[in-house]
Amino acid sequence: MGLSDVVDALERTEQLLEDDETGPAQDSLSWQRADDADIQLGKACAMLGTCRQLRQGTNNYVSIVELSFNAIERSFQFYLVEMTATESADYVKHEEAFDDIAARNVFSDEDIASRIEAFRSEHRSRFYYDIDRPGRDFAMAMHDLAEEIHRYLVEFADAHSRCSCGDRD
Repeated sequence: MGLSDVVDALERTEQLLEDDETGPAQDSLSWQRADDADIQLGKACAMLGTCRQLRQGTNNYVSIVELSFNAIERSFQFYLVEMTATESADYVKHEEAFDDIAARNVFSDEDIASRIEAFRSEHRSRFYYDIDRPGRDFAMAMHDLAEEIHRYLVEFADAHSRCSCGDRD
């Protein structure tokens, strides 16, 4: 193993993208459809599904926390694209989806999006860069939070038939 292996791997990856030959898509995801909202919904479902798998017998809490934050953001983007005139490309920065959800008062007067955004901006990078280390209880709570937000937004948007989370453990 050496630098030539890294170069070979990079070239293989670049070639697949250049040839548009990335292989078969994950068939369980709704984002295979062209609809922008379904793309975000499918990605959120996939991340939550991975969290469910990671919870079973692993102590990879950093991955659970990171995927949970991502699933929350994707669920927000799904809702915004589905229910408004926005596109997912309108949310280049993480905080933009959180701010838009908060401005639209999607969670009534509970200030959910702003509270999560404040928490995300303060703690996510600390976990990601290993300044703080999330423990099991925190990781499980983050995943539970992501699941509840996702479920709430899917129900609010009446998108149960398009959500692939129906087979939750």
